[in-house]
Amino acid sequence: MHAVKTRLCESILNLCGLCLLLIAFVIGAGVLMHLFGVSQLIAFETPHWLVGGAITFNSLMGLQVLLFAVAIMMAIAPVLLLDRHVRVDVFHSRLSARYRHAIDIVGHALFGIPFFALLLLPAYRFVERAYLTSERSTDGGLTDIYVIKATLPIGITLFLAVLVYLLVKRTWLFMSGSSDHA
Repeated sequence: MHAVKTRLCESILNLCGLCLLLIAFVIGAGVLMHLFGVSQLIAFETPHWLVGGAITFNSLMGLQVLLFAVAIMMAIAPVLLLDRHVRVDVFHSRLSARYRHAIDIVGHALFGIPFFALLLLPAYRFVERAYLTSERSTDGGLTDIYVIKATLPIGITLFLAVLVYLLVKRTWLFMSGSSDHA
């Protein structure tokens, strides 16, 4: 099970890395468009999802935001699940496994889960409002802004799921006295 979890998380993180690489290409295309004074790259006869009737300089800027949002919001849960996040507590590594589990339990139960649970409904409403009003860029950018905004509640939900999973796991490890910190 641990190997499957690790492979899945690493696959998601690789996808996030690909999004960051694509941002570099999108920025490069935008820079070239700017240098050559081109504001529209491709025009379509019929509107397409996300870009509408054309791929423009402004839609490339919106694509950067979308790719960055996907990369960040999809990466936070796997990073936490693999325990590859930055720890603020400088003493954490010096503590016994039991104390590390206790710190994680308190942190997840008192801070992480309540904070992200309170963020979830406003994040969902943020996306819902964008979808229901057909929010779109007013300057020729992306047409379906809700897609970018949807990364927020999706990322929060995944993060909450990981926090709950880790809370249960750490509690069990704490109660059993196990030294496993995965």
